Amino acid sequence: MFGRGFPLLRGLVVLLACGSFPDARAGTLVGTFNPIASGSNVNLTLAGKLDWVHWGLYGDASINRKASVTPQISNFTVLGDTNDFLGAFQYVDNENGYTWHDGTPIVTMTNTITGVWAYSATPIGSGFQLTVPADTTQKTLEVFVGAFKAKGRFTAVLSDGSAPGFTNASGATVDNPNRGPGGVFAMSYAADSPGQTLTITWTLESSQGQGGNVTLQAAVLTAPGANNPAFVVLNAPQNNTVLAEPATMNLEASAQDFDGTVTNVVFYAGTNQLGESASAPYSVTWTNAARGHYALTACAQDNAGGISCSRPVDVFVHGFTGIQSNSVAFPPAAIDLTSEGTADWVHWGLSTNTSFDYKDLVPRQISNFTLIGPGPVRQYSDNFTAFSWSDGTPTTAAIGTPTGVFIYGIDGGFRFTVPADPYPRELRVYAGGFSFQGEFLAYLSDLSAQPFVDTSVSNLFGNQYAVYSIQYRSETPGQQLVVVYRPFALSDPVFGNVTLQAATLQGEAPLVPMDLVDPVVTETNFVFSFSSLWGRVYSVEWTDSLPATNWTTLATFPGTGTMLSVTNEMTNGGQGFYRLRAE
Repeated sequence: MFGRGFPLLRGLVVLLACGSFPDARAGTLVGTFNPIASGSNVNLTLAGKLDWVHWGLYGDASINRKASVTPQISNFTVLGDTNDFLGAFQYVDNENGYTWHDGTPIVTMTNTITGVWAYSATPIGSGFQLTVPADTTQKTLEVFVGAFKAKGRFTAVLSDGSAPGFTNASGATVDNPNRGPGGVFAMSYAADSPGQTLTITWTLESSQGQGGNVTLQAAVLTAPGANNPAFVVLNAPQNNTVLAEPATMNLEASAQDFDGTVTNVVFYAGTNQLGESASAPYSVTWTNAARGHYALTACAQDNAGGISCSRPVDVFVHGFTGIQSNSVAFPPAAIDLTSEGTADWVHWGLSTNTSFDYKDLVPRQISNFTLIGPGPVRQYSDNFTAFSWSDGTPTTAAIGTPTGVFIYGIDGGFRFTVPADPYPRELRVYAGGFSFQGEFLAYLSDLSAQPFVDTSVSNLFGNQYAVYSIQYRSETPGQQLVVVYRPFALSDPVFGNVTLQAATLQGEAPLVPMDLVDPVVTETNFVFSFSSLWGRVYSVEWTDSLPATNWTTLATFPGTGTMLSVTNEMTNGGQGFYRLRAE
């Protein structure tokens, strides 16, 4: 009886699996593969309506992507044996080319045959991983890949598991005995819920000779009915334009739409709308601009209602009540930071890329830099000028160190600040670069004097060095002198860089007579105030009798340029004597 019943039971199981318990996963993930013809050209702007990325244009870490949209395609991570060296390296002989017209940092490129290849000391399984966001909206991601003496393995997985993962089938991949054409994997996908991720891997499945590897060039993201936003560039004024108050300036933009027409361009200073233009050439005139630092943008609307904005352009409108005079020269072969930096000094890169030494036993005034761009910052040790000091921290002394820091790429640079008030100071900045034209910007935060913009330091094929000197005072206390140093242009897009080594500060607010004012005695407290100068450090001290052999420090305050108040709790009663010290 059991034998006769077994087929019926097996049939019942099949019926339940097919009908009563359907696959509950409601996402979709469908993949296709197509080879790319040698010599063809992929237009990333047209294909990537939502986003696009290209890797390897000017070097291993070079990444260009669609401008004026929220980035969705991630940068890659390199896969492989983490116990060995992993890396991605540029190559320049891809079988097909890539073109774009709406990129950043490189706006336009025509038919570049660049990309990156993955290396791991253990080759099999090495490759690339990248991600894109996934939700319930159907999207299509195309990934452009290749292989050298190798066969690749492509996988795609939704983070919520709402659809079966995709792995390339036999023959649906790049499988080159040597160097040859690549291919494109197109993933049409949607998750079952918002906030999910589609993860892509492209790895080496088998090698057909020594040096086999997989390559990655580009990726594009689009969706059914997606609108490719217009691309707009603010052509005038130029970045870091300096004008006297009240200023008049003409704002001019160019705009184009790749799947429709541009209907309007609106111009802004920050969030303040300055005007709009409905036809090319798109322009408005801004009159009577007050003193200030403005970020100007142009935003274009297309016939589908899509809006995109240009990269901001900085404009400075200044007054004349402060003082700023500037110069640039070739630096000497040796500098004693202790002697030159009487008020403060700093040095970057003594032993590592994060080394930061500064003058000890004085109020800190020159800030550490903040990084502009993606980085990373690197250390070097063959600078022209050698720096010495004898009053530093955390390194007490150094003798003739030719060290500094640098950063690759057109988007890289450094920014730091020093105090400014109505007292004269002089800042000197030691900087340079390789295969570059530098842009040095220094301005007072209250813009009470004309900012300094210099692009004179350059070297097309080698190193160049400079010392910038800025003598300044602001109209009002509590201000800053802001310094920005970055590339204006790079003649070597791969290795071109800007360098930063040291800065020194001379001059400080003079000591003036100090008074304790508005003293008030209560049952439990003694309260008084005093006027402070920015950049000074004040100590309030106390003793119970005069003449005093010892003074007790009650509190220490950094000067702010304003009145400061002190409250001393009188727990034991009796008399007390107070004094104020400034350094």
